[in-house]
Amino acid sequence: FWAGLYLRTLQHSVSFGISFVTSGFCSQPQLPLFVSSHSGKLVIMNPAQNSLFRGIGRISEFEFVAAKGARVTTACGRDLLDFTSGIGVTNTGHCHPTVVKAIHEQVDKLMHGQVNLGYHSPMLHLIRRLMPKLPKGLDSIFFATTGAEAVENSIKLARHATGKQNVIVFQGGYHGRSFGTMPLTTSKTVYRSGFGPFMPGIHVAPFPYCHRCPQQSTTGCCGRAIDEMELLLKQQSTPQETCAVVIEPVLGEGGYVPAPKPFLRDLHQLCKENDILFIADEVQSGFGRTGNFFVSEPSCVVLFLVLGYALLVGDRYVRRSIRLFLRCLLASTSCSAPAACVGSGVA
Repeated sequence: FWAGLYLRTLQHSVSFGISFVTSGFCSQPQLPLFVSSHSGKLVIMNPAQNSLFRGIGRISEFEFVAAKGARVTTACGRDLLDFTSGIGVTNTGHCHPTVVKAIHEQVDKLMHGQVNLGYHSPMLHLIRRLMPKLPKGLDSIFFATTGAEAVENSIKLARHATGKQNVIVFQGGYHGRSFGTMPLTTSKTVYRSGFGPFMPGIHVAPFPYCHRCPQQSTTGCCGRAIDEMELLLKQQSTPQETCAVVIEPVLGEGGYVPAPKPFLRDLHQLCKENDILFIADEVQSGFGRTGNFFVSEPSCVVLFLVLGYALLVGDRYVRRSIRLFLRCLLASTSCSAPAACVGSGVA
C-alpha cells in the first residue's frame, strides 16, 4: 500500500517540477494527517485542508512546515527542492539569515505603522535605498500589499492624472486576479471566466513575440507589434481616450517572453507623444532578475520587493493628481509594514 502511495505521489509531484531529495516515503505520517482520495489520486492530507476555500489552485497536497535556501520541508519530514522559488518570491532563498535577523529585530520594536497616521523609520530607510535605483523620471514610491493592488492603483492614478479612461494591455499578460485586474489579465481564461461583466475600456494589443511572428525576421524586431499598437489607437481607442498602456516587459505566465528593446523604446515614445502613462508590470522581471534592476524606463513601475510590492511613479503625474485630489489619492491599511520594509531593505 505505502509503495503504491509513494509512486502515485512521486508521479503527481514530479510532473509539476518538484524534485525529491530524501529517499523513501513518510513511513509514519504525523497526526492528524490521514490518507484521502483527491481527484483520483492518493495523497496525505491534514483534515483542516477540507475547510480551506477550494477556489485556490494548488499543484500539490504537501504541507510545508519549514524552509531554508532552495529547500522546503513537509509535515512528514520530506525535503523538497523548490524550483519555483515560491513563485518568484524568494530571490535570496527561503529564510535567508540576514533577512530573518532583520525581521526578528524589527518586530520587537514596531510591528504595524499605518501610513495614514504617520511615517516609520524602516519605510523611510527603504525609500532611501530604492531612490538611486529608480528609472529616469521616477521619483515617488507607494507601497502596496499585493501586485494586483499596485496595478489597480496605477490605473487609478493614470485615469485621474490624464482625465482619460481606456487602458491598453498586451496578449498573454498577467496583472492579477482581483476584480480590477482580471480584465487586464489575458494569460489564461480560467482567471476571468464566469466573473464578468468587467471594467469597461480595456483593449488588448498583440505582444511582440518574435518566435511566433509570421514575418520571422532574422535581423531583430520587425516592428509589426508597434504597427499593430498604432493601428489599435486608430481603430479601437484613440489617444484622447487612452490613459495608460500596461505591459510586462518580460511576459510571465504568457511564456517568459522578453519584449524586444526596440519595441519597448518605440512604445515608450508613442506613449510620451500621446500623454499616455507607460506602466511596466515588473513584478516578475524587476529587482535584478534579468541582470538589471529594471527592464524598462516607464511612467510607472509595479515592482516586487521580496516581502511586499511597490508602485513607482513619475513626479509629473503625482503632482498633477495630488493637486487635484487633495492628497487622498492612494492608501492601504497594511502597506509598508515595518518588518516587510526591513526585510526588503537588507535583501
